[in-house]
Amino acid sequence: MIFPEIANALARTIVHLETEETNTTVSEKFRISHFDIDRVALAGSLNSVHVRDGFSVQFTYAGSDQSLVLTSRHEDQLNTFCRMLILHVEGDDAPSGILTVSITKGFVSQTASIYSLYHIEEYWRAGGLGQAAAKLRSLAQVAYILESSSISGYARCGLFVFRATSVLPTSTTHPESADKSKLLAARDKACLFYDSKSFPFIPQDFDFSSPLPHAGISNLFNTLKFAFAIIFIADVSSLSDQELTATVKGYRHITSSIKLAGMSDAQIAATYYEIYLWAYSEGGVTDKLGIAKNLLSIHIEKSDFRDMRSGALQAMVSNHSIYLKENVKQYIDIKNKLSDQIQKQSEKASEMVKTIGGYLRTSVFTVYSFIVTTFIIRSISKTASEGTFTNGIYYIFLMFLLLSLSTLFYAYRESEAEFDRFKAIYQSFKTRYDDLLSNSDRDRILQNDTDFKRDCEYIKQSRRRALILWISTLGAVFAFVSLIKLLNY
Repeated sequence: MIFPEIANALARTIVHLETEETNTTVSEKFRISHFDIDRVALAGSLNSVHVRDGFSVQFTYAGSDQSLVLTSRHEDQLNTFCRMLILHVEGDDAPSGILTVSITKGFVSQTASIYSLYHIEEYWRAGGLGQAAAKLRSLAQVAYILESSSISGYARCGLFVFRATSVLPTSTTHPESADKSKLLAARDKACLFYDSKSFPFIPQDFDFSSPLPHAGISNLFNTLKFAFAIIFIADVSSLSDQELTATVKGYRHITSSIKLAGMSDAQIAATYYEIYLWAYSEGGVTDKLGIAKNLLSIHIEKSDFRDMRSGALQAMVSNHSIYLKENVKQYIDIKNKLSDQIQKQSEKASEMVKTIGGYLRTSVFTVYSFIVTTFIIRSISKTASEGTFTNGIYYIFLMFLLLSLSTLFYAYRESEAEFDRFKAIYQSFKTRYDDLLSNSDRDRILQNDTDFKRDCEYIKQSRRRALILWISTLGAVFAFVSLIKLLNY
């Protein structure tokens, strides 16, 4: 019984009929007779209802649909309720009726009341494992702190804080785990959970940092921790109202189900929880899960997830160490290949710069050859009145100059295309080993693209110097020849 004080304040004889508590309401019924109404005791008994919660005390006469209702602690309403109740029972030889106490829970600062740990556990368990998870998710969306007069200490898990009832309001927010979204994303990559959107839980949500002083709720949360550890390990899983069904594909395929049971799952939940923590810790999650599933298929007896031989986690750690040693050679080979590719990229950058330099030398040499040849021939054959560069020769010089500028434009466009191709090749080989190397390993081998960035800067600077030299040289030659032409030398 939750509210016997309220019934005792109205009658000497009370018979408890039923009690029900949910996430949002509490209801308790008594059959009462031999009335002895004590207004002061009634006012004191209402203190068992938290001030943030609404309540109603309803008395319905036996054999009648008439009733009296009290919904406030205010003195006037208490006096009226007691006076009306006295008036109705005084003229009756054996008055009796049904007293119903109803509570509507208020959720203030993400804090809610639990009036009976036994009955709230009964409500959470009703319907099966999936129903329990759904009810807890619904409650977690509006409350983080759960207060009960039956708790003297403090117990915390990922979803809730259970603590003693406090009169003073507290301001708090639910400190969602920073790693929760990462863990859910990692699970979705490695496992298939059909009901992931309906149950976005991780095993830490049901793991208490300190023991909860209520065995029933502790057992329920241990079963849920056990179930969600399985979900994070199994290849395929689904959670119905009644049970979790999961399949582990290792050396042999195991399909089993988990239901709420009267037994304690504390030990087996702790075992699977440790395996889950190991698998999703630092390192390759996919590789660890592969090892875990292989060894679980050996250690699980009778295709029952609850029946597992000891030593599974130790075997997983040992096998993972062997696996890492076998992959050291492969890692070194990949590292060497990446280093060779970096060297080839640097050689490619040098070739690009040499190509631009080759275009420059060829173009400038053509113009210089023309000018030198013209000087030699004209110095032998020209008359005293003729200049070195006649109009025809000057026009030919301008044609060579335009050809050199066209070559400059072509060389620049070709170097742009080669530079884009150079960057695309680098990005392609950079992602080639993503399935074998983690991003951190890849970045460490490539030194965070230091060599690539240096090569890119080298290409840009060399190309800029070549363009400046090319344009400056052609400009100087054009000015020199044009001056000689104007002076008619």
